[in-house]
Amino acid sequence: MRGMILKEFQKPLVLEETNEPEIGPNQVLVKSKSNGLCATDLKIVDGLIQTAPTPLMLGHENAGEILEVGSNVTGFNSGDRVVVVSKQTCGYCQMCRLGSEEMCLNSPGRLGIELHGGFGELVAVSERNLVKIGDNVSSSAACLIGGTLGSPLHAIRMANVQLGEHAVVFGVGGLGIHALQILRYLGANVIAVDISEEKLTTAKELGATEIINASKTNPVEAILEITNGLGADLALEIVGGSAVPIVIQQCIDLLKRGGRLLILGYHMGQKVPIDPAQLVYKWIQIIASHNHTVKDVADAASLVNDGRVKAIITDTIPIEEANDAFQILRAGDPVGRIVLEWS
Repeated sequence: MRGMILKEFQKPLVLEETNEPEIGPNQVLVKSKSNGLCATDLKIVDGLIQTAPTPLMLGHENAGEILEVGSNVTGFNSGDRVVVVSKQTCGYCQMCRLGSEEMCLNSPGRLGIELHGGFGELVAVSERNLVKIGDNVSSSAACLIGGTLGSPLHAIRMANVQLGEHAVVFGVGGLGIHALQILRYLGANVIAVDISEEKLTTAKELGATEIINASKTNPVEAILEITNGLGADLALEIVGGSAVPIVIQQCIDLLKRGGRLLILGYHMGQKVPIDPAQLVYKWIQIIASHNHTVKDVADAASLVNDGRVKAIITDTIPIEEANDAFQILRAGDPVGRIVLEWS
């Protein structure tokens, strides 16, 4: 089979023939169709994720079609269209038994990060890590159901969002534009904050009740005005990069008493100075999340299948041109996701 392989960190990926994976009795063999690109992929290529090995076939946001099933597999058949849940889990450790398999204590790793993923034409996947998708969902949209939709859905569930609450989304790029849609589906009033007019326009079209360009307007002052001085119930930091410390402080400043700060964006090695007294006297809750469960992905698939949430795709690019796609991603966080497709 062919694979786009990262052989050395900070070097271009190489397309070459490689060995086909063998499946065990509880696994299936998936023909990869599409892969979403995100900032995590850039961190892997740059060697910033210490658990990622080389050589490696990336692709942790992956969807495809089942070619073969193991002897013990009962829930899937050849020809089924599926989303691949990246993190491989054991199912029996304390975290898995508590329903938090995203924090599995015995996980061998994540496909596309520690293990070979969808940048290979074929992927061996445990049956427990697959979710079926509807025939009306395109392959390009399907790959976004995992990380791009499943991860913000998991985080938003942790924050226990209530109908009518004010939720502020800082950064309406790939993750943020999908988090916005989930929040609107749950009945929150969503305030989108970004420095890109294009992203803010898209956010408004997808249901943001207010939009704020942080390069032109102080978001803290604007949100306090919108909420009649009370502040927002929930603030999501999804910007990543060098702006994280500034945005986290802005989130704390604009939250109401008892508000929740939800952190999804990050950059390795960053330090964020926070005044603990401000947290204590405002009763601020801090929630951090970076993964998702199989249930999250299954529920995200339902939202996309029914048209309640739209997978936002910036561009589709042949996977053979993955290096060009990485350069586009580096140049600026796009509206939605870039998707790499196998022919």
